[in-house]
Amino acid sequence: MGGDELNLVKAGKDYGWPTITYGLEYSGEAIGSPPLQQKEGMEQPVYYWDPVLSPSGMSFYKENAIPEWENNLFIGGLSSQHIARLVIENNKVVGEERLLAGENQRFRDIAYHDGMLYAVTDQGNLYRIKKK
Repeated sequence: MGGDELNLVKAGKDYGWPTITYGLEYSGEAIGSPPLQQKEGMEQPVYYWDPVLSPSGMSFYKENAIPEWENNLFIGGLSSQHIARLVIENNKVVGEERLLAGENQRFRDIAYHDGMLYAVTDQGNLYRIKKK
């Protein structure tokens, strides 16, 4: 529960699971004894969610039709029931926007195709995502 992470994976690095985490077991018990969020030699996530996002598919926006979205990361959320738009600068998340949160849908996958972002839900709904 909690602690969903976004990591910048590099060869040879240790990302700590399950030694370090920002989450809990589903029972509510701590993970590890004692529970740790940091430890020397282990990488910290670029970003983490608490409460959870329950991430599913993700995609970078590679178009410039919406310049402020260029190179932003879009992640479908299952239990969170929204799409997270992450603004990333110098490998750090500097902003998050929740898209389609009012749709009450579990966003299963998100893809970039022909300059557009598309998302599909558990209920089979297909969304084309664009700025208002």
